[in-house]
Amino acid sequence: MKLLCKIDRFMAWILLFGMTLFFISGYGMTKGIIDSAKSANLHNKYLPIIITVAFVFHAGYATRLAFMRWKWWRWPIKALWLIFFVGFLGSFIYIDQWYEKSQTENNISASTEQAGNDSENQSEATNQQNGDSNIVENNQTSADDELSTVKSFSAEDLSKYDGKNGNPAYVAVDGKVYDLSSVFEEGKHFSHYAGKELTKAFYSYHVAKALAKYPIVGAFRE
Repeated sequence: MKLLCKIDRFMAWILLFGMTLFFISGYGMTKGIIDSAKSANLHNKYLPIIITVAFVFHAGYATRLAFMRWKWWRWPIKALWLIFFVGFLGSFIYIDQWYEKSQTENNISASTEQAGNDSENQSEATNQQNGDSNIVENNQTSADDELSTVKSFSAEDLSKYDGKNGNPAYVAVDGKVYDLSSVFEEGKHFSHYAGKELTKAFYSYHVAKALAKYPIVGAFRE
């Protein structure tokens, strides 16, 4: 009992300092009061699991003492208490470690499949256009001009748009190149840099619809 009490006090201190660092690192990410890359790493990778473990132990121990004082500490309450806290911790670990990763992989897989379908549809449309002798020459020219306006970026091309020295900040996500100059100040957004392919990094923090308001300036080709 004394050992559990000492561990609980230790966890309370861990919880206090952990939450303090969590707020500081959060402001480091959004306000830049400390290095944003280190803040993001600390805030998203290490602190959540430390804080959650400390919270579960501290809250679990406190509720156990409360039930004992109220003389409710019998097997139905014990079972519910155990299920709740173990389930809470297990759910958090699953969401933090696996769910986000699986969602990212699904999004990337879906976007790759969609890109393949788009390419196939474009190829079919081009073949149909070339094989249709009834299309007026002016319409063909107009269609060709429209297709030529979609710029294709290689990794080398994209690297030139790094948001520095007056250059716009372009980022590739899901095979599309977006102009994120309003987000990447001086070519940097938290720990990420413009002029790169950032699909995996993007889905670690956002959902696809977050890009809907930004202009697409071309297609990314590796």
